[in-house]
Amino acid sequence: MILNVEDFRHLFEEWSRVMDKNKDYLIKLDQVAGDGDLGLSMSDGFHAMKEEAENSSIEDIGILLYNAGKTMNSKASSSLGTLISSGFIEAGKVFKGKTEISGCEIGTFLNAFQKGIINRGKAKVGEKTFLDGFDPAVRIMTANHSEEKVGIELRKAAEAAQEGSASTVGMLACWGRAARRGEDSRQILDPGSVVAALLITSLSKYVNEKQ
Repeated sequence: MILNVEDFRHLFEEWSRVMDKNKDYLIKLDQVAGDGDLGLSMSDGFHAMKEEAENSSIEDIGILLYNAGKTMNSKASSSLGTLISSGFIEAGKVFKGKTEISGCEIGTFLNAFQKGIINRGKAKVGEKTFLDGFDPAVRIMTANHSEEKVGIELRKAAEAAQEGSASTVGMLACWGRAARRGEDSRQILDPGSVVAALLITSLSKYVNEKQ
């Protein structure tokens, strides 16, 4: 399994499509404890990233990812948009100079992405954020060292991301407007974790269809 810069362009297209499809759902989730802009910012941000990638002749995966992060930062006017932009920028630094990556390096990509988010946002797993949907997938993919099992492990990662997101119901919110609700925040499904699950599920779908 090899992913090249064109594959990442296709991934941006897939992520844009998924965020647009789930825009109203994310708006509804975010209206419960936030300001309701998450669906719009994710749809606008990923659409802008897709456009940036499509109109670029860059063949360096790292530069493509770095530029995508910069684009997200300027187009997605939400706290999660800022965090996701940091994720892409960090992954861009890790993959600078590469024109293709192996399937096993998907774990490296996800780990770098998560590192960028943690460094920027300072949150931890279990604090009812994007990380609770993303980290379970990172753990699975960074433990995979078999090219033959990439597709299988990504399907497991997608399931784990969805389960991780669902588990935020019951968690006490530590960040953002939801945290102001105190114990009542335990009843809320974290919208950021849903975005994480959508990203991982789309990644799994793309890679498995490519194989």
